[in-house]
Amino acid sequence: MKRVNGWAAVSDFDGTITLRDVGDHLLLHYGFSDKKTIEASYSLKVRVEDFMKRAFAGASLTEKTIADFVREKVKARPGFRDFIFFCEKNSVPFEIASGGVNLYADPFFEKHGVKVKSFFGRARVVKGGIKIHYPFLKRLDLSTFKEDRVLRQKRAGRRVIFFGDGPNDLKAAAAADKVYAAGRLYKLCREHGIAASPLTNFSRAVNFLKKNSK
Repeated sequence: MKRVNGWAAVSDFDGTITLRDVGDHLLLHYGFSDKKTIEASYSLKVRVEDFMKRAFAGASLTEKTIADFVREKVKARPGFRDFIFFCEKNSVPFEIASGGVNLYADPFFEKHGVKVKSFFGRARVVKGGIKIHYPFLKRLDLSTFKEDRVLRQKRAGRRVIFFGDGPNDLKAAAAADKVYAAGRLYKLCREHGIAASPLTNFSRAVNFLKKNSK
């Protein structure tokens, strides 16, 4: 097989690598939020990082509770693990940029036996809830940060595949060369004239890279 050259991949996490948004699932499962509030958080006017800070501030969950929840209930999108190994074998830079948090991302990666360069909110359990901060954002919002990660790879001379599912992924999708989109992002891409393939699994991206390798 030809080695894949000139490509990089950037991905969201919640609802993209996982089949369901883990943060939303946790908040709903343990009664710390409701469907109406969560649906409102997907407005293009709402910053994901701000919603996460507010929503989890009163979520009295332990690290063990979150880790057990991930191991028992969180499912990966088909083909994710194989995609990671494909990228490693073929020197395709791959990274995750997410509004999610390390408290559920770390046990997810451990569960699947993979390590990925990633940017997640740093969360710690405090009295009555969870405190979250995003040290990597600095002066950017999450949506712009994701776009910036795509543009960094393009400035390095690579073409970029982007995977996402939410409104805050729209800027990154618009900047990418190839987009795999699920959920709300797929609808937004169609509305904004951004070419996107449905994200059902990661195997299609492997096949795409094989066909488009130099």
